[in-house]
Amino acid sequence: MYKPSSNMPLNSFQVVNPCENQTNFRAGQIIRFIIPRSIGFFDPHTSRLQLEVGTLLNNYKMCFAHDCGVASLIDMIRISQNGVVLSETTEYATLNNLFTLYSDSLSVKQRNSTQNGARDFVVPEVGSGAVWPPAGLLPRTCTSGAVLGEPLNGASTASSNMDRTPKKYQLELRGIGLFELLSVVPSIALGDILIEIRLVNNNKDGIKVHPATGIPQTLSTAFTNGGNTCVMSPPFLGFNNLADSPYCIGMEVTPVDANGENPAAALQIQNLAQNRDNGDITLTFTGNAGAGNPSALISSGFDQVANSLGASAFQVSRASLLLQVVRPPQQYIDSVAAKVQEGMMLDLNTYTTYRATIQSGIKNITVDIPAMMSRAKAIFSVPRPQTTGEFASAGESPDNTSSSNILGQYDGLLRYRTQIGELYYPNQPVQLDQFVKDRQAHFSAQHIVELEKALNASRIPLRSLESCKQNFVIPRVLAKYGASVSLEKGVRLYLEYNGAGATAPLDVVTFVNHINRVMITPAGLEVLS
Repeated sequence: MYKPSSNMPLNSFQVVNPCENQTNFRAGQIIRFIIPRSIGFFDPHTSRLQLEVGTLLNNYKMCFAHDCGVASLIDMIRISQNGVVLSETTEYATLNNLFTLYSDSLSVKQRNSTQNGARDFVVPEVGSGAVWPPAGLLPRTCTSGAVLGEPLNGASTASSNMDRTPKKYQLELRGIGLFELLSVVPSIALGDILIEIRLVNNNKDGIKVHPATGIPQTLSTAFTNGGNTCVMSPPFLGFNNLADSPYCIGMEVTPVDANGENPAAALQIQNLAQNRDNGDITLTFTGNAGAGNPSALISSGFDQVANSLGASAFQVSRASLLLQVVRPPQQYIDSVAAKVQEGMMLDLNTYTTYRATIQSGIKNITVDIPAMMSRAKAIFSVPRPQTTGEFASAGESPDNTSSSNILGQYDGLLRYRTQIGELYYPNQPVQLDQFVKDRQAHFSAQHIVELEKALNASRIPLRSLESCKQNFVIPRVLAKYGASVSLEKGVRLYLEYNGAGATAPLDVVTFVNHINRVMITPAGLEVLS
């Protein structure tokens, strides 16, 4: 198969719009595209999914929930042709986030802040007066391009006067077989291709208040003037000034104590002002909070104790596939046609998802993964909290990304290993003793080696260990050097936790990287998994 080259001139991008009349898409809905056979050939690596996304909320600045940006909104991607499924990957935001945190360099992550709406990877400084998060676990900021919803006339503008103009984001469809091909995609041989993209069912899984609502902001003064005003002084948690803050008139804020506990009744913001000389922000409320509450917590939104804001939080107002069409030489087109007559074969590098539940308070746990495919390469298991879009405990939250449930939880795991058939991999369990030292980057050398082997087998270069512990993944390489193995009896994962076991129920989401072999003949397509 040809790779795009100077011998294969590039046409302009061809825009493929949803194949249904629907233009606006919200949580839980499916966007369908048909890539027509008439496109001929396109380059999967320069093609992109483009989404225009906006918030339907009037009183909150929002950003995407995870480091993977607009991929936070995607739950499932299925590719099929005439009813034959070529690949289907669920929990796609979790998978894309794994790619982002482990394989993207810092420069790529910073580029993605503009391209796909991922958050900025510059960690703000926090003063000694901050009560959350603990040192070393700081919230990241959103870039302006990643923020959905902006006050029209300054931060003190009433909530009804927010600019909710949708913004464009582009996403590489990483991990999706057809877009993982090392050659051009021969639509001329495959026929009309249906791509279905299901958005996350819960708004909380896709977007968050910017900055996260679950971070109590330390007040520099107690409530004054009869208890209806408070002052907070820089440096702030997750923002730099009033214009960059999440606050606006009409928002509800809960006064809490220094530990974020014992909240008073929620108060509505009546007015906001910032002192240009010292940077102090003064919030005026409609009611009286009383004394003794040194922190303020946004109390409606999508995080921690916050209430859901309903089913219409975000909206995709326009969706399209931008396909980089290529024009191969005529002899190549003729060779493809000849191969179809003989039986043409395409190997799609794809990920199939399995989900299991483990209970809290159990030290030794066995997870059965019913994966039975003939060309498996690696396994990645992500033990996630079962909560839907809620914060983990304050002490475990590494940054804004953990305000949802797609990050893997280390949670005191002592050791793990995998059983395939009658054999155990590795021979001895992988030890995680070093992880228990503290919250900082104490790596387990054996775990990192196993992680790198699994990533390499899946053509994912390991470029960052920043989230090795905060986004914990249990890896298992199955074959190296481009080879694969057959899984005939499924996979069994053994976990041993310290103390009394996992502190909370977990969903173990497992991605099996494998090859779907597509056989193309004049009679149609057949998939050999």
